[in-house]
Amino acid sequence: MATVKRTAIAGGYFIELGSKEIEIYSIAQDGSGALKRVDDVQGTVRRLTEEAGLERDYDQSFRQHVARLIQHINNKENRTE
Repeated sequence: MATVKRTAIAGGYFIELGSKEIEIYSIAQDGSGALKRVDDVQGTVRRLTEEAGLERDYDQSFRQHVARLIQHINNKENRTE
């Protein structure tokens, strides 16, 4: 069975939610597109959540919250095109 990964790009970061891990990479600002893995996943998600104007629902797991954030970012991007 294929693994589905959810991804989004926001605030200079590439977010990837796989079946087992949440990974966040910073995107190089020099235009090269180089990615560097971010160690502080929770802090980065918190910052991106605030920038997106979302509130953390503590009745959801962290994975569910990240999935919701990715969905919000992607929906917002689709509306602005």
